[in-house]
Amino acid sequence: MTTGPGRALAVGFEGTRIPDDLVALAEQAGLGGVVLFARNCPSLEAVLALTAAARKLGPDVLILVDHEGGQVHRLPSPFTRFPPPAAVGRSGDPHLAVAVARAMARELRAAGFDSGLAPVLDCLLNPANMVIGDRAFGTAPDVVAACGVAFVEAMLSEGLVPVAKHFPGHGRTSVDSHLALPDVDATIDELERWDLVPFRAALGAGCRAVMVAHVRYRVLDPALPASLSAEVIGGLLRRRLGFSGLVLSDDLEMAAVASTWGVAGAARRFLAASGDLALVCRSAEARHEAVAAIGREIDRGALDLAPAVQRRQAARQLIDAAGPRPDVSVIGCAEHRALAEEVVQRAAE
Repeated sequence: MTTGPGRALAVGFEGTRIPDDLVALAEQAGLGGVVLFARNCPSLEAVLALTAAARKLGPDVLILVDHEGGQVHRLPSPFTRFPPPAAVGRSGDPHLAVAVARAMARELRAAGFDSGLAPVLDCLLNPANMVIGDRAFGTAPDVVAACGVAFVEAMLSEGLVPVAKHFPGHGRTSVDSHLALPDVDATIDELERWDLVPFRAALGAGCRAVMVAHVRYRVLDPALPASLSAEVIGGLLRRRLGFSGLVLSDDLEMAAVASTWGVAGAARRFLAASGDLALVCRSAEARHEAVAAIGREIDRGALDLAPAVQRRQAARQLIDAAGPRPDVSVIGCAEHRALAEEVVQRAAE
């Protein structure tokens, strides 16, 4: 069932076990991915059980978690808690970025994950921006690009899928896209000189996945946020930047898109705009509505999921080609804890 409508979704859920309705969805409509959050992961044992169960939902299902360091850390002890990306950026040492990315990747792979939905490649260009804040490596495009490339290359070497986010940049906003749709009035020249620099560098380093922001850049598309825009995904990212890899949406339950287009409507628009994997991170009702809406688009011949499925399978092959996963003993090991301390110290110098 290569074109089952669920193949275009990566979903989250409540609780510490995979719900029966999600198992049924995977069996009946396929599934593209599973996204875990802190609410699902009270212990290492729970994480290992969930990733093992998620793997049984389909041979090419991607198992995802936000794992950026700092405030975006979803996993329990003994996982190493790394400082935020801003601390890595302040150290001024791409070699330190490589070490951190490798350590994160080893722990995630050992636990059964395929991607940590990182690195964040937003340049922090607005001091009032609280949703990105210290999640950014810094303000200067060259610093963000250097750290981003280090993360991409290190993750690829460890068999973890790097995801460059939030394209084409969330660093100019003051509005939190969880709450409302941010608007940005930057010119094309400003985007080229700042926001797009780290993304170009990461794609050049072999990054095979990009997450698109719920931000409306009026110069690119006056009507739609980047995540729903054919001008941004199909035009800027795929044609102008030549990206042929996996495109993920940010969570479609965020108010930036859900309050106007609805989760199902946003999923349909994202996929029609040349996106591949739509994230619906909590509500069972929302994911079922999204599957139904995608199914209707397939039935009327308006949507072909085969290219999206192929791009996701290519990501899966990248992971499988990296060989066996590390032993769980790497999770929270002394070497990784010492590295986290070193980042703190280097950032303070």
